[in-house]
Amino acid sequence: MLSLVGILLFLLYSNFAVANPFATPDDFSAASCPINHKMYYLGSNPPTSTSAQPVVALPLSWTAGNTSKEFTFADNKIFTIAFPILIDANNSNGTVPFYGSINDATSNAINLVHNSTRVQTDHSLELSINRPVSKIGYKIQDLDSTTVRVNVGSFFFPRYENRAPYIEQVDVSANNGQLTFNNIFHNINAQRNIVTAKEGENCDTGECTIDAAWGYKPANSVVNLKHSNTKRETSGSHATGYSDFYFCLAPPKIIVKKALSGNRINDTDAKRDQFEIKATGGSIAANSFTTTGNAAAVTNNSSVVLELSENTSYKITERVMNGNTLGDIANYEATYVCNNATTGSTTVMPTTAMTYDATTKTRSFTLANANYGDEITCTITNGPTLYNFSGIVFDDNGGIASTRADKENADITTTASAYSNNSTYFNGVFNTPPETGIAGSSVKLVSCTNTNTIYANQSVVTTGTTIGRYQFSLPISTFGGNNNLCLIESRTGDTHPIRTSNENKNVGFAPTNFNYPDNDFGRVIDAHAAIVLKKYQYVNDCDTTLNYSAISITADPRTGFSTGTVSESLIPGQCIAYKIVATNRANISVDNFVMRDVLQSKGVKNATTTSVLVAPVDAASNYAGNSVAIGMNGTVISNSQSIPARKKRDFYFNTKYGTTSNP
Repeated sequence: MLSLVGILLFLLYSNFAVANPFATPDDFSAASCPINHKMYYLGSNPPTSTSAQPVVALPLSWTAGNTSKEFTFADNKIFTIAFPILIDANNSNGTVPFYGSINDATSNAINLVHNSTRVQTDHSLELSINRPVSKIGYKIQDLDSTTVRVNVGSFFFPRYENRAPYIEQVDVSANNGQLTFNNIFHNINAQRNIVTAKEGENCDTGECTIDAAWGYKPANSVVNLKHSNTKRETSGSHATGYSDFYFCLAPPKIIVKKALSGNRINDTDAKRDQFEIKATGGSIAANSFTTTGNAAAVTNNSSVVLELSENTSYKITERVMNGNTLGDIANYEATYVCNNATTGSTTVMPTTAMTYDATTKTRSFTLANANYGDEITCTITNGPTLYNFSGIVFDDNGGIASTRADKENADITTTASAYSNNSTYFNGVFNTPPETGIAGSSVKLVSCTNTNTIYANQSVVTTGTTIGRYQFSLPISTFGGNNNLCLIESRTGDTHPIRTSNENKNVGFAPTNFNYPDNDFGRVIDAHAAIVLKKYQYVNDCDTTLNYSAISITADPRTGFSTGTVSESLIPGQCIAYKIVATNRANISVDNFVMRDVLQSKGVKNATTTSVLVAPVDAASNYAGNSVAIGMNGTVISNSQSIPARKKRDFYFNTKYGTTSNP
């Protein structure tokens, strides 16, 4: 995200061996900031603020005698000035340090005056800022020397010579500072970090002012100046003033890094996923980098330092490439963390989830509130997206205890029946409470088109509050490009043999959907079966016009359909008609229901005679083509049909027994 100027600057910066990637090259030019950096100034004569050289200014002030002070700029930028060493103070002009001017010496400065009692460091000046700064500087006023005529003889035989009460020196070498000098009044060392006054060269106000400057410093770094008297041949005092303090903040900067939490989905020489990260926004040119490496290793994993602007929105976008082919970043989970190395910044780091664009198959997040001095590192971490399939195998009993279970209870109307008004019983839906999971099943994830292709297989949880639960978490590479996925439940135990839901569920897989919950499978015990069959019999004269549905239910099978036995002898030639009532007491329809009834055969199960079918009712629609034929012995078979929830269906047929007096 560098402009042309920014790119050139970055190329220049790369020639500097700096541990901090955000560091800017040292700039020791006097009283200025690098282009586009913002100056924070303390003093009485701030530079003119421009768009390329913005300036924020505060007046310089000081409470006499204090040895430190914090100056707070907007956005909580704190500039601290301190004098940790202060020796031989001379307070004749004011309690030092004090702010103001000294005649013929300083102007609008923090002043320090010392009695020249010995060769020593008589004060030090330390500065710190709670931001990483690209530059710190200030002016040093009245750095000089002088000589006085001193009698070196006796009172009676005076002899006068020039003596120096002080030669001032400033030293900024401790923190890689640099100094300017005036060759009329000063000498400077080869490293340009120690300036010493020339002996006897005394200057007037403003004549020998020099500049101190330091380059890039991390937040809260301390820069130090030592002020010394390097020669003392006679008594005297000397003054120094400091003014026009400033520090520079670089425009906000960002580095975008890439990491993987798992192996690449595609990772062959012919097709290997690499990640392209791009930063765009404002008037800054687009920047991108593409990773290298294989498996979980990421090389070329960082952008250059990208220079931003305040009050500008930037978009960080990633996509996945297989050579020249665009992949889909949705196949990877994506998280990112942005940290600001700048302490005290008011910038709010972005935290919302990355936005997925299905058209471009990219993910992105926005950074829109950076401030000068920000040093932001954003790391995007990808791992293969895990597709989650979960559910429960449960007892679909509607909370009806096994002690109340009754497979012959066909009562779906009276309130006394456990099955009459229970909407959660046998409805194919896991209702909790009152229903719970059950152990004993396994669930496998398969290809719907070839169920022998198994992607995962798992037994359900066997104990505890999660009994019956299962979950698969798999990367998309597991499926080999197959999007037609099914879950199949199976069971080896004898309990809960009856299903209330289909054993095979198509999960409706889509690569952009990662969660497939509530794939539940219902079962019940045998006594909770949905269909209850009840069989009635009626002795009749084999009338082919018999209206079966008009025959009432009675206690005696000779007067109507009855569950009672035929206790008296049949008259030769009579028939026994049957009514079978199939009651669906479940809350879902029972589909593909087929009623089968085997006609009695002599010698089978102690039968003494054989019966044959005389007349089924509505044979074309109610009975299957493979049902026993009229006049034959065999199995009565109905057509496959549905019985709606909470409904009954009646089946009728008439049979004739062999000639016998004792049926």
